[in-house]
Amino acid sequence: MLGKVLVASLWLLCSCSNGQGGAPSPDGSFAVRDSGVLLLHDEARDKNLQIRVRFPVVQSGAEAAPVESFPLVIFSHGAGGSCDAFASLSTYLASHGYVVVHPTHSDSLSLEKGRQQRQAVRRMVRNPSEIVSRVDLPDRVSDVKFLLDSIDAIEEKVGLDGLIDPERVAMAGHSAGAMTTQVLGGMEFRIGRVSAGDNLEEPRFDAFAVISGQGTNRRAITEDSWRGVDHPWLVLAGSKDVSAASNETPESRRHPFEYAPADGTKYLIFIEGATHSSYQGKGPGMRLDRDQPENLTWIEQTTNLSVLAFFDAYVKGDQEARARLDAGEPVQREGGKAEFLHK
Repeated sequence: MLGKVLVASLWLLCSCSNGQGGAPSPDGSFAVRDSGVLLLHDEARDKNLQIRVRFPVVQSGAEAAPVESFPLVIFSHGAGGSCDAFASLSTYLASHGYVVVHPTHSDSLSLEKGRQQRQAVRRMVRNPSEIVSRVDLPDRVSDVKFLLDSIDAIEEKVGLDGLIDPERVAMAGHSAGAMTTQVLGGMEFRIGRVSAGDNLEEPRFDAFAVISGQGTNRRAITEDSWRGVDHPWLVLAGSKDVSAASNETPESRRHPFEYAPADGTKYLIFIEGATHSSYQGKGPGMRLDRDQPENLTWIEQTTNLSVLAFFDAYVKGDQEARARLDAGEPVQREGGKAEFLHK
């Protein structure tokens, strides 16, 4: 039974629509369509990549159609997860006019079948850090860059030409996906005596949202790792954000903000009581957290509001959104506490 629970948790399963028609908008002005799981083929790597796309539509009877080209957000899941991760954030962004693409990276347990899957789960029950060893960071980065090169193919898969504006793109990720996001955003790390990261940075992105990221507790990361990060940068972390799969602490989760350059585009939302899986709200992933926050919905909503305000400011260029973000409005709500820093 423990194995079944762990599989569900690591997959970060969620209840998603079947991709038919437009789901009711959660908060924004657009209805949201969920593509279900789609398959893209990367010829250069001879790799099939599963993706899920959520995108805004205008509902009119039984038909739904885009009315304009929308900014693109690519979301990278945590170790062992899948394209089902962070459905709440994805749907929320889509309802406010973003196309959100979720790849399933090669470390996903959802790609394992039968006996191999059961063996992988047993290994991770004995040693939770086993899941981290599955992560191939350069391959994850290649997945993301392949998606940027495949906008036409994504539009063809969902049947809507011109849906995505290739000049407005953003990156977000959680846990191992936050590491993926950081290196694409210019964070450097060391392998032995060699500094790595320059070949992984992706200048086509306008802004980066790092959710439960990595700090200097890792030997490969130093205080200088973020000195070259010159893009808008949002870091979300929490006071109870620890994981059995790593030695990160709530303090080290802050490092991607604290050691990034102070150029007016760096933000930290540090949520009181937030645990490693709580940013995406209620779901199987919460079973892996030692603590269960009483204000889980507030944490989920704060994550959604913060990421939306950040992307509106730096991807859409919305000056009113930037003013609200700079004033810390996403955390100024009853039901919880969060530290807001801007530099």
